[in-house]
Amino acid sequence: MRNPFVIREIEADEPFCDRTVELRELASYASSFSNVVLYSPRRYGKTSLIKRVQKELQDKGVMTIYADFFGLVSIGEVANRLAEHLYAYCHKDESLFKKAMKFIKIWRPVIRPDPDSGFQITVEQTTQHSGLDLLKETFDLFGAFAREHMNGFHVVLDEFQEITTLKDSVKIEGVLRSQIQTHRNVSYFFVGSRRRLLLDMFNEQKRPFYKSTVNYPLDPLPRKEAVEFIVDRFLAGGKECPSEIAELVYDRVGGYPYYIQRIPFDMWEQSDEKTMTARDCEKALSSIVKIDTPFYESILSGLSIIQKQLLYALAKEPFPNPLNPKFMIRHKFTSPGSTQAAHKKLITLDLVERSDDDGRYRVIDPLFDSYLKRGW
Repeated sequence: MRNPFVIREIEADEPFCDRTVELRELASYASSFSNVVLYSPRRYGKTSLIKRVQKELQDKGVMTIYADFFGLVSIGEVANRLAEHLYAYCHKDESLFKKAMKFIKIWRPVIRPDPDSGFQITVEQTTQHSGLDLLKETFDLFGAFAREHMNGFHVVLDEFQEITTLKDSVKIEGVLRSQIQTHRNVSYFFVGSRRRLLLDMFNEQKRPFYKSTVNYPLDPLPRKEAVEFIVDRFLAGGKECPSEIAELVYDRVGGYPYYIQRIPFDMWEQSDEKTMTARDCEKALSSIVKIDTPFYESILSGLSIIQKQLLYALAKEPFPNPLNPKFMIRHKFTSPGSTQAAHKKLITLDLVERSDDDGRYRVIDPLFDSYLKRGW
């Protein structure tokens, strides 16, 4: 039978573990045209959740745009991606598509054949404006277009913190804030995995977006629901996973959503038995760490020696304060200043965080943590 677990982006009509409360709350914020900052570690299922929210909104007549800002290289690309995804959404309705061309006149849609989807929509600029002027005009025109639709728009700007990598990033934030606050029937969701960068944009007093949104953290999956999901999906695939084995999976990764799918996926693939065992779980864990080792090595290659040293130390010994003299002596740190700088960098990169349970800093990704425990 087909593997019942999914390790890619989960489509809106596929089985999804819990998130009932989050789905209801986020849909409610969107329906009331509130702006939300949605954040979590990487591979927490943000995109899959957002796509479900947008599917629910579409069923109510709300127009939806999903634009990914990952890899931005210029101010103009921010405007380009909004226009491109707007035209892509409107293309399914001829009258709406023509109306979009009338309003968003500084961008012309270009439709090309695509072997996978049948066609691809990109946009070409029709004005000489550039930089901040182009960004302002694009969002201004979009606001005018949105006012024509009483059911409103829901706009997701994924990996929104990538704006901070651009020149004049604070000015970009200022232009976007000044435009977005005038869009009365549009809900914006600012989504990201680089949580420190993203939250600083909305919570630092001197930044343009300060206190303009609802902060919405995405938490680990609840234990009971995740265990039931694992057991039920194995049954759907023609195998049995006793609840105690599903609990073992959950406990090994602390409810990390990606691994709640990934570990059972590998267990299902690797075992010829009809009933899962603890050995199957451990075998899958080892297999995933081995497969992902090049990814872990890539992360480490981008760190300084002291940053790597601290990352290994926190994997070995999660601790409330890495500047504690006893911790520093145990792990052979000699300079409080450089250790503090390394600690801040690891937090900014979302590699470590303070646990709400015990106040200790630890490695966020549980399998990366397992890899690091093997030693430097």
